[in-house]
Amino acid sequence: MSGVAASSDLVPVGQRALRAAEHPQAAEDEVTGARRHRLRWLAVVVAVAVVAVLSVTVRGLSSPDGPGAVAASPSAAGFSDALIPGDSSQFVADVTIPDGTRVKVNAHFVKVWALANVGSVDWHNRFLARMNPTGDDDGCQVPDRVAIGDTPPGEQVKISVPVVAPSRPGKCWVSWKIVDEHGRAYFPSRRPIYFEVTVTA
Repeated sequence: MSGVAASSDLVPVGQRALRAAEHPQAAEDEVTGARRHRLRWLAVVVAVAVVAVLSVTVRGLSSPDGPGAVAASPSAAGFSDALIPGDSSQFVADVTIPDGTRVKVNAHFVKVWALANVGSVDWHNRFLARMNPTGDDDGCQVPDRVAIGDTPPGEQVKISVPVVAPSRPGKCWVSWKIVDEHGRAYFPSRRPIYFEVTVTA
């Protein structure tokens, strides 16, 4: 039985070999066409796989409970971590005391940031609250929170924080987030703004 099957299997192969010998260009075209057909199918399979992966990724980013939601950029795939729908902020500049500024021990200075209201919600009764612990006398002395002026959409606001440098040389780093009167962060999963100074003797 296996001998008969092997013999019948050889017939098409022999015919193909004979046809290739008689018409070499036609045989080459046939092989090339088969390759193109396989490549087309491979491209379709790859495209479907890429679309499936992107779909899962976008679903994860756009859902507050999805994987990576905390680390996602607020602008990615429509993801928003805002406490109020339509609310959004953007860091504009360090107006005073750029990061790495050198200050003397016990120096008094005022750190100022510029932020922009880039959402569709009026900012009213908001504060900039310190996020990292106050610590001891070795750290910068700052208020627990400072008021943010009322800011309509499309406008910028400057926020000032009075600071007293530590009594010892070293680094001083303080981070802040925008909160309401109850201390709830308006943008809980965004990175805080901060200042960092080098304290010298």
